[in-house]
Amino acid sequence: MISPDKLSIQTIKQSYKSVCKALEEHRIKDAFDLIAPLVKDSHNSDLIDAHYNMEFNYKSMLKYMVEGINDPERQKIYNRQLNDIYQLIDKVYDFLMTKYSYDIYYETKRKGEKNSLKEALENYSASLTSLELRKLTDPDTTFSDEEQNTVSDVFNKIWTLSETDEKELTLLRDMFASEQAPWYHKALFVSAVIMALLNHFDEKLTILLFELTQVTQEQVSARAITGLMLILYKYDARLKINDEISSRIKLLAEDDKLTGLIKTIIIQLIRTRETEKISKKLTDDIIPEVVKMQPKIKDKLDLENLISDKTGEDKNPDWQDVFEDSPELLNKLEEISQWQLEGADVFLTTFKMLKHFPFFNEIPNWLTPFYLENPAVLEALSNDDVFKSPELLEGLQDSRFLCNSDKYSLIMSIQHMPAMQKEMMGKMFGAELQQMADIEKDEKALDSNHSKLTISNQFIQDLYRLIKVHPQKNNFEDIFGWDMTFHKKWFFNILLPETETKVQIGEYFFKKNYYHEALEIFITLSEQNKPTLDLTQKIAYCYQQQNDYDNALKWYLRADFFETQTAWNKKKIALCYLHLNNPEKALEYYKEADNITPDNLHTLASIAHCLYEMKEYEEALKYYFRVEYMEPANTKVWRPIAWCSFVLGKFEQAEKYYQKLIVNKETGTDLMNLGHVLWCKGERKEALNVYQKSITAEGYSLKDFEEDFYSDTDTLIKNGINSEDLPIMLDQIRYSIEE
Repeated sequence: MISPDKLSIQTIKQSYKSVCKALEEHRIKDAFDLIAPLVKDSHNSDLIDAHYNMEFNYKSMLKYMVEGINDPERQKIYNRQLNDIYQLIDKVYDFLMTKYSYDIYYETKRKGEKNSLKEALENYSASLTSLELRKLTDPDTTFSDEEQNTVSDVFNKIWTLSETDEKELTLLRDMFASEQAPWYHKALFVSAVIMALLNHFDEKLTILLFELTQVTQEQVSARAITGLMLILYKYDARLKINDEISSRIKLLAEDDKLTGLIKTIIIQLIRTRETEKISKKLTDDIIPEVVKMQPKIKDKLDLENLISDKTGEDKNPDWQDVFEDSPELLNKLEEISQWQLEGADVFLTTFKMLKHFPFFNEIPNWLTPFYLENPAVLEALSNDDVFKSPELLEGLQDSRFLCNSDKYSLIMSIQHMPAMQKEMMGKMFGAELQQMADIEKDEKALDSNHSKLTISNQFIQDLYRLIKVHPQKNNFEDIFGWDMTFHKKWFFNILLPETETKVQIGEYFFKKNYYHEALEIFITLSEQNKPTLDLTQKIAYCYQQQNDYDNALKWYLRADFFETQTAWNKKKIALCYLHLNNPEKALEYYKEADNITPDNLHTLASIAHCLYEMKEYEEALKYYFRVEYMEPANTKVWRPIAWCSFVLGKFEQAEKYYQKLIVNKETGTDLMNLGHVLWCKGERKEALNVYQKSITAEGYSLKDFEEDFYSDTDTLIKNGINSEDLPIMLDQIRYSIEE
């Protein structure tokens, strides 16, 4: 292995990105300048000559342009040059990384340099033929370890292809068309094509991927479509200058059934942005609460005596009460069920710790479809009776709720389980699979693309585990760290130009609180179509959630023209005015909202707040008292009542409410304010004691106290405190806390 002399791996990677960015922005001279040191460091005469010739040709084209020579083919020539420079930087990058990098991809590539794709496919074909012959005498026979290695060899050879030639493309086409190769191997090999393209752009492999979207085997075509979306997303900038791929995209757009499937797959890819959030919520919130609830569940369900003759099939009457002590947990578990039905990845947390088995030492096994004939599955179940049930295994194979990688994790872990746990899990899993099968049956009837969507979603989750969980995950580009903003891509607007698709993706972003992305789509829709009330309000809401109250107000006011009697919209306008320091206008709209829906607590409290900001404390008090009357349990309203009462000199009333607040929960601010009230009443000693308590309250300090104290000086002076007494009181407080 040669160590890099001048350029580090990080420099090579960054330079590659910079060149691609320059080409995307049509800064060709900058691209040539950036490529130059990479080409020099390669010491490869072919790359050096290619760089020189391309730059010379580009300079010649510029010269013709300056001389005013009109060439109707100029744009085509320009695009061709752009495409050639992309190919050059791809070759330079691949050459340098193969030479210097220790990443798993380049290690695999170097190890396989002695053998060609043709040899790997021939060895694989020989293994299939041998298996067919053995099956004539032993139908249960399967691949030997050596034969299984030929599958991995083909995967690795495809994965590390740098620039496919016509012969290699023909070999791959023949393999995918072969009836001898089983579906699960073809599905794995199309995954290798996708992995190759994610690492290195290859026009011929991309065209092959387009072709594989049309094959009849769903496991192959669904993976091809999914991978194609990732490839088009990554290389979008260069697609429009590639005539062959551009025409393929346009042809794909004419297939209505396929574009419907693509639309949902894109949403599935966008959904991966939620995976980490779901995993964090499960790990930090839901699982600890489930563990905490376990003793209660055990007692309430009487688990020790649940399986008995007396119980039979009757429902335990205590079941309905299990969650009465923790209703929030029930809501969270229902949320998990909803995530599952939507296709979200809820099992990452559970299974990412079960990828330590030797099976996962091989990259291909992370992307292998789950099939019962897999030698690894047969070996894992060789000494097991519980999970040998054909119904259970077939149910596991067909289940859509576990991705392939997690199914293998489950099978690998069975042999390490205690017998009792294994038997219990087998029964539970069997029942669960039956329920899943019923759900899937209904969904298949409703959606002809259901099977392909399931395959696609599982493949996405398999990829996610490889890229996020694999011990050498840092060797892979984190495709799931992409923004997944498909709506910004050139190919997306060619493939799915209709408004409905943008609406669906925009609504998904909006639902999941990705307001920046949702806003981009909603603004585009409002420019392309006549805006509706719903769209206008959602644009305003997106601006509001990003704290852009100027634009939020503008769009809420537009929405007000659609429907003037909407209390929700009136309150949103008022809220924006409040944030823009215009409480007078805010009050105007809150009162309009109150006329539409009278006695709404939120509206009344907001009116009170506006009056408070306007320093109309007497009027504000009236509204705060109305809120208290309508909702006596609302302790939060006591605080503004207490403060307004204090400002107005109603000390007895203020003291009463501060005492109620402190009984409910002591806070530094409330104690300090109570001290203000007592001081203004002339009870200086009591005030000093309360001030001392406030400083020692949890989450409060002397610094906090001093800042708040100084901000209240005007109110204290207004209520009779001599300004000269203020620093004296502070000194008394400081000395008292030192004693």
